Amino acid sequence: MENLKKTIQYTIQRIYKAIYRFFYFVLEQKSVDDKKIVVYTYRSNQLEGNLKAVVREIRAKHPDMHIEIRKAPKQMSLALFKELPAIANAKMVLLDDYFLPVYLINPRKETKFVQLWHAAGAFKKFGYSTKDTKFGPSSKYLRIVPVHMHYSHVYVSSKAVVPYYAEAFNMPQNQVYPLGIPRTDLLGEEVVPNEALTPIQRSRCKVLIAPTYRAKDGQSESNLDWLAVLEQIAPQLAPHIQLIVMPHPYSNREQWQALTQFENILLDYQYPLNEWMPIADAFITDYSSAIFEYALFERPLAHYVPDLAQYTSSRGLYRPLEDISDGTILQQQQALVSWINNRTTNEYYDTSRMVSFNFSHTKNVSQKIVQHLFESD
Repeated sequence: MENLKKTIQYTIQRIYKAIYRFFYFVLEQKSVDDKKIVVYTYRSNQLEGNLKAVVREIRAKHPDMHIEIRKAPKQMSLALFKELPAIANAKMVLLDDYFLPVYLINPRKETKFVQLWHAAGAFKKFGYSTKDTKFGPSSKYLRIVPVHMHYSHVYVSSKAVVPYYAEAFNMPQNQVYPLGIPRTDLLGEEVVPNEALTPIQRSRCKVLIAPTYRAKDGQSESNLDWLAVLEQIAPQLAPHIQLIVMPHPYSNREQWQALTQFENILLDYQYPLNEWMPIADAFITDYSSAIFEYALFERPLAHYVPDLAQYTSSRGLYRPLEDISDGTILQQQQALVSWINNRTTNEYYDTSRMVSFNFSHTKNVSQKIVQHLFESD
């Protein structure tokens, strides 16, 4: 029965793809608008991070370009057809995440599909690197929907991570450019305002916690429940500690509201993670690549990974965790509590090894990328 369901599902997907390609073929007969740039944002309803930095640079250096900001569905549906007129005659399409339309079509050569991937470095495996794993797509599905393919340009944070992105996107390394991650241009420039914290919260040692995205149901990487962990440790924290918890944008907000009962936990959805980093005294995650950007501040960082073996088996990391990060690796809940309670303000932490591996450029990255994009016709 399960095989029959899969067969029917794949058949429907093939039919959808054929129809989608046909409509794109019809629409691409129009000439490309050389002044049109379409920007797709998934993680927020407004521009932030890499897209914000690059769009700002384009507007400054190429004010004649017309920039359209859109948000597309991630599933095959009638709504997805609305994106075809937007991309069919665009000069550039800027992305920072998964973008289903480009995987369903054969893009015209005149349009640049530019992937400004939202993560720095190379941490947990994704895309083709997870093919046929519990977490990742099956080979059969990829023959229908070749995810992450058809990008003309991919920009990454360092030369060392180029092979990993080429593997994940199933593309040649010479189309992956290590010019840096644009949002480093915004680090320290955009900061959470003082009013976001009470005077008591501002006076405490602020520990920023940002768990990575967790898949659901059959694709779940492990059984680690961050919400339960935080509920258990909150009463054990020292009086000088203030946790700032940033759930992943794709997580269920209603569930996380349980943390608002604790006065030493600030739950935030309003500000981007990178705007908290300049005022955070320490950073904790499990497998989020945001740890690479926080490493630029040279402050204490740690990984709470009691599920390391399970996660590595079900999804995988590009390198062993101790090679990826200079952060302290914590696997026991009491060790997590102890590490947090030992934090103070203005601590120095040597992150030079992970910074040198994961960042080839940290200054004027947006300028480098925009210049490269407009010169590579």
